[in-house]
Amino acid sequence: MATVLAIAAHPDDELFGAGYLAKLAAEGNELHILCTTRGEGGEVGEPPVGPKSRLGELRVVEMHNSGAALGARSVQFLDFVDPWMEIGGEALAIDAEPGEFVAALAERIGALRPDVVITHGSNGEYGHPQHVYTHRAVMAALGTLAPWRPGELLTWCADTGNAATDRVVNQDDPADVDLDVSPWFERKLAAANAHVSQHAMFMRNNKTNDLANALRRQEAFRRWPTDSFPTVGEVVRPGGREVDKWR
Repeated sequence: MATVLAIAAHPDDELFGAGYLAKLAAEGNELHILCTTRGEGGEVGEPPVGPKSRLGELRVVEMHNSGAALGARSVQFLDFVDPWMEIGGEALAIDAEPGEFVAALAERIGALRPDVVITHGSNGEYGHPQHVYTHRAVMAALGTLAPWRPGELLTWCADTGNAATDRVVNQDDPADVDLDVSPWFERKLAAANAHVSQHAMFMRNNKTNDLANALRRQEAFRRWPTDSFPTVGEVVRPGGREVDKWR
């Protein structure tokens, strides 16, 4: 049995690899999920799940429910604050210097010492700065924990070579794993159903009224080497970028 740690920038980002996470849990592996923020800068839903001032705590509950649907042993959060964002506005990374962010990640990763780490791709999927920042900081955090290292390091939404116009594919991350997650799709859908505050956004961005149609049945991952990682000094905090919000 392996210990698996999925590291997501926000609650609901685990959905990028939720089918595979559900598969790993169903096979008896110990799944843990770590979010770098509580998603308090996101949408409150239509109708609202509650006031904006309580969104972080409400999304924590949603994330715990998603984790339960996937079979996770634990769901944890770092204490960084998700910057507020309007619909269609500017996405931002957390207001934390690389050293602080890397150290916080290294503390949680080091306490668990997982056999498998899964996180965001190098392009941040659709370019979200906190996704990019999380990818970079996770890599550097693993480097600070040497000589220990995970047995496997994967990033989701990798490029299979068949999706040149797919906006959520990390075009710089060639896929090493390409998986049909249909056998675990019901668990993935249950996880998505848990994120009530984000349903309107999921369906708006996927131009559908059916949440199941907003989820992918094929997931691809890049396998990264674990013998060399960037230093903390090489981690750059991304600036803002105008993107459609898609978490």
